[in-house]
Amino acid sequence: MKPSHIIAAAALLLPAAALAQEPSAAMMPDVTYWGLAWACAGAAIATSLACVGSVMGVSAVGQSGSGLLTEKPNLAGKVITLAVLPGSQGLYGMVISLLFIFNYGALFDGSVVLSTSQGLALAAAFLPVTITCLTSAPFQAKVCSAGMHMLAKDDKLAGRVITMAALVETYALLGFLISFFLLNSFSTLIFA
Repeated sequence: MKPSHIIAAAALLLPAAALAQEPSAAMMPDVTYWGLAWACAGAAIATSLACVGSVMGVSAVGQSGSGLLTEKPNLAGKVITLAVLPGSQGLYGMVISLLFIFNYGALFDGSVVLSTSQGLALAAAFLPVTITCLTSAPFQAKVCSAGMHMLAKDDKLAGRVITMAALVETYALLGFLISFFLLNSFSTLIFA
């Protein structure tokens, strides 16, 4: 099993482990902060796993590009452009977490208390961006790496390669948008 699959499975099973236990006073000394802990864990996991996907993607394209650059150093700009594309998924994960931090600031100063179920709902709101970014970056890297072979034959095909890679990017963007809309709709429920 690939490490990315193990990480994704652990992220998906994390809420199940918490819900499977019976809450007791000994286990949960301060129940008021568990909701915030779950929400922050969702944000941290979203950023971390999106960045893991980007690291895998950028690394794979960089390895393919370095081989091409030894033969055709004049293609450096196009190769770097292709290598940067899988890195955008890490940015999506970071941006969604920053939006959570800035839009839910009242949770951090204690003026609004988040229940455990609300915290789990917020953590679940991060799942679309987490899953799509973790999985799309390596697949986008495969498209970009295959595009290196196209560039080796004809360097005028860079636009077509970028277009094909952007098609994979679309699904990471859709995951980002779903998480964004979920976080916005939850904020109206929590702060109403």
